[in-house]
Amino acid sequence: MKTIKDITGNSIEVTDLNAAIRQCKDCMESPYKMESGHTVGENYAYMLTQLIAIQQEQRRNNWLSSTKKRYEEGKRFTKIDIAYEIGRHEPYHPASLYWDSLHRKELVTFFNDIFGANIE
Repeated sequence: MKTIKDITGNSIEVTDLNAAIRQCKDCMESPYKMESGHTVGENYAYMLTQLIAIQQEQRRNNWLSSTKKRYEEGKRFTKIDIAYEIGRHEPYHPASLYWDSLHRKELVTFFNDIFGANIE
């Protein structure tokens, strides 16, 4: 269970991270005003940034020790590192089966989406 804060500073306990992220994404466009003067959409967008950071940290905690070590040392990931991590988390993902047939741009896009990284 994780605790985040809303835009007014109130604490919110999150029990299901994926459901909370989905709800924030669904309600981000809400134009209704809250008592604080902010819109409901602004509140959900504020909370979404915290939830995504928590999700990325949880994903990094699931990395293999060798992958985590490369990340902490600031070294670039190899195709094998990327394909193996993707295959570990999503075994039916195309990158896990055909990592050598994908272009670098596609592989980097998959990796950034899964691990929340910003590799270019």
